Amino acid sequence: MDLATFRELLTHAGQNALRAATALNPTEAAFLACFEKLRKHHPATLAKAALEIALLRLRGRTKFANADRMYFTRESLEQSSGDAVAKHRAARFAPFDVVADLCCGIGGDALAFAASGLTVHAVESDPLRAAMATANANALGLSERITVHAADALTVALPDVRAAFADPDRRADGRRYLSPEDYTPSLSALRERFPPDFPLGVKIAPGVSREDIASLGAESEFISVDGEMKECVLWFGPLRTAKSRATVLPAGLTLFAEDEPAALPAPLPVSEYVFDPDAAVVRAGLSGMVAEQFGLSPIDWTVAMLTGSEMVQSPWLTPYRVEFADRFHLGRLRDHLRSQNVGRITMVKRGSLLDSDEVTKKLKLNGPEHRMVILTRVNGEQTAIVGTRV
Repeated sequence: MDLATFRELLTHAGQNALRAATALNPTEAAFLACFEKLRKHHPATLAKAALEIALLRLRGRTKFANADRMYFTRESLEQSSGDAVAKHRAARFAPFDVVADLCCGIGGDALAFAASGLTVHAVESDPLRAAMATANANALGLSERITVHAADALTVALPDVRAAFADPDRRADGRRYLSPEDYTPSLSALRERFPPDFPLGVKIAPGVSREDIASLGAESEFISVDGEMKECVLWFGPLRTAKSRATVLPAGLTLFAEDEPAALPAPLPVSEYVFDPDAAVVRAGLSGMVAEQFGLSPIDWTVAMLTGSEMVQSPWLTPYRVEFADRFHLGRLRDHLRSQNVGRITMVKRGSLLDSDEVTKKLKLNGPEHRMVILTRVNGEQTAIVGTRV
């Protein structure tokens, strides 16, 4: 979709086409069939654009409560943080009144900032995304608090802004980049845009190498949503509150270390329970802190799983009661599962080189029981652990 088509979509005729597209309950598989129906009553370019927005609104419901009123491109929806993360982030900017949302895309963070009471200058260099950010602010009744600038984040004048958040592009030429210096704009360029002690937050890839951020003097906050690793934000200046932080959403729980976090103890053999730390805890380097708090040990130097003889309940850990643990051998694993009448398994891979789908297929199980099968490493050996999630 180009900018001219999107502007047409916002007209009375375009909104009629969008309502008609939504009424068809389109799916990706039925896109062509829906398009043929729609183009009988609307111009082809408008019909295609309306169907695309209708489809993206359905997909966007997993991220945005107001997705049915919003506008997206496919890439911008995929890159957007979503309501849970944006609302969490907005709370940190509360003291600053007027904030910038740089590289704002379709405005997901800007909307959350404005909804929390902040005045927002949203900056986006792509004209289509900037137009969508404006339309989204209008659709959600937040246009009085959001000013959208179709401009370069590094050069646009922002004299009233007291803090800023940036979500630079981490993709180019079909590649995804992990190093913040490969982003557009780069992390160093964004920092140079403001004074050294300016309150600045920058979203980066959660898979970033720790060596790339260790010397920045920033807080690194790793955020998971429903157990899935979503993103990392670097906090500079007054926004920095710790050295490293793990945040679990939607619960809103957070774990942090003021200084260098505790190291993991030496690995021990698998005991009565194994515990899978939340992905945010692992990426933030806080597994050692959790292990120390609950008296747990890793099962391998290279695997982020812990073990202990007693049950531990913690929002940072997913616990499993162990009934079988042995160096991986397909026959021994199959024999154990069949002895327990297991016909259904859920695979969990943590540091294993094995193909879980291939292992499942070769087990050929049949029975009424269910078990978790964790393919991992213990003391350097490929290992299978069978148990139940507590």
